[in-house]
Amino acid sequence: MMQAKSVANTNRGVNPLAIGIVGAGTMGRHHQNVITNYGARVVAVHDVRLEAAQELATHARTELATDALNVFFDVEMDGVVITTPPPIRLEPIQMACENGIALMVEKPPALNISEGQKCFECIEEAGVMAAVGFQLRYHPLYEQLKTLIASETVHLVRTVCTVNYYLNFQMKDWFLQSEISGGPLAEQAVHVLDCARFVMGDPKPIQAHALAAKNMALERTEFDSENAIQMTYELDNGVFGTHMNHCGTEGFCFDVEVIGPHLRLQANMTENAIRGYLNGETINEPAVSQNSLGLDKTEAWLLAIETGDKTLIRSTFADALQTLALIDAAVKSRNTGRFIQVEEL
Repeated sequence: MMQAKSVANTNRGVNPLAIGIVGAGTMGRHHQNVITNYGARVVAVHDVRLEAAQELATHARTELATDALNVFFDVEMDGVVITTPPPIRLEPIQMACENGIALMVEKPPALNISEGQKCFECIEEAGVMAAVGFQLRYHPLYEQLKTLIASETVHLVRTVCTVNYYLNFQMKDWFLQSEISGGPLAEQAVHVLDCARFVMGDPKPIQAHALAAKNMALERTEFDSENAIQMTYELDNGVFGTHMNHCGTEGFCFDVEVIGPHLRLQANMTENAIRGYLNGETINEPAVSQNSLGLDKTEAWLLAIETGDKTLIRSTFADALQTLALIDAAVKSRNTGRFIQVEEL
């Protein structure tokens, strides 16, 4: 394990964790706030847009803002947060691994499984701690659902994701450009598909198929992402899944539903409640206020760096590749009329 520039410690008050941020957009700012509130310090910010890096660095009260990765990685740090668009993952991950620095990579872990495997090889060779930013794994609602079904038989899982991008276009352009975002499955659906795997104990994908269409905003030729997607897939625990995604509808929704011989439970994040039935009993449970860790994804990663306790990380890079493989199979199957086996990828 390479440790040339890692300065991890367990005394936050005296010598707080030093964290770098690559990507100074919305997620970079979010992570900076969490890092600061946790008691760690941001020591460097990188962005290809130097002004954005400077703005976030000023907010974080750190001197180094740069658009050069070699300058960024010349700073000693315990961890680096990577919030770049999905195609820009491999180089910063390689450089972090070369310096033995722990990683927090925003979802998806890479644009596709091929790039993801290259990133993972670097992580494995360096032996660094690497987390992926699947926040729903830390949401108390879905931890609650996971606990409820832990000893139950589940045969079907259904997920729904809706956002309003094609109605108001209040998002970064690249969100609707498949070459950069990977399309709605990688940019939006990935959240709830990963969550479905989480609540069932992280089964691996076997095959997937998707139907997809762009039938909104046809005049906006700069956008090629589909607005309507229906996906079907199989997991290695015997569960069949469906996913419905629409990125041009009123009302945001993340919805996970599981069905088995003696249960049907729906966990809707908008309502923040679990409803349905379980073993003859009606279930109507609001989510508790926090998860059993009392930490979100970034805080859990920071504490894992301090303590060396990797069990705090609920989405390792290795496991996140399983969700990415599910996405990749569905993307490759779109409108082909056939299921794509994950082993084909």
